[in-house]
Amino acid sequence: MRYAHGKRRIWQSPTVSTMRMTASIARWAALLTFLGGCACCCGNWPPIGPSPDIEPADIVGVWASDEGARLTLNADMTFKTENLEACERPDSLGVDSDGGTGTWTLDGPHRLDPYQDLTLKYAPYDEAIESWRAADDEIVFLYGDTDNGEICFFERAD
Repeated sequence: MRYAHGKRRIWQSPTVSTMRMTASIARWAALLTFLGGCACCCGNWPPIGPSPDIEPADIVGVWASDEGARLTLNADMTFKTENLEACERPDSLGVDSDGGTGTWTLDGPHRLDPYQDLTLKYAPYDEAIESWRAADDEIVFLYGDTDNGEICFFERAD
C-alpha cells in the first residue's frame, strides 16, 4: 500500500488514546451484553416497594376478587376459600374447586418487598400453597406458569 507521499506505511503501535477508546468500547459492550442478558432471563422481577410489616390480625376477615372468588381468614388461623376456579386456577392440588378449608400463617416482611408471604395449608392434606401474598390493602393469588403467571387480586369484602 502506498500513500500520496510515495512511502510505504509501516505498522505502528496504537497510541494510548486509541487503546483507551478501545477499552472503553469493550467495557460498554460488556455492560450492554450483561444488561441485555439480565433483561431476557431476569425479566420476572418481583415488585419493589416499602415492606408492609403487617400482623396476622391486620388481614383477618373476608376478601373477594372481582372475578367472584372469596377468601375468609379467621382469627383462629383457619381459612376458607370459595370459587377459586373463577380465577382460572387449575384444580391440581386435590383441593375441591368449590372451596377448601385449612390453616394459614403470615410470614414476616422482607426488605423492599411490598408483600408478605401468606401460606395456606389445606386440610386434610396439610399441603401448603405458597402462591398467596398479602399487603396492607390487598391479597394476591398467583397461579399458572411460574415464568408467565396470572394474578388474582382480592380486596376486603367486609
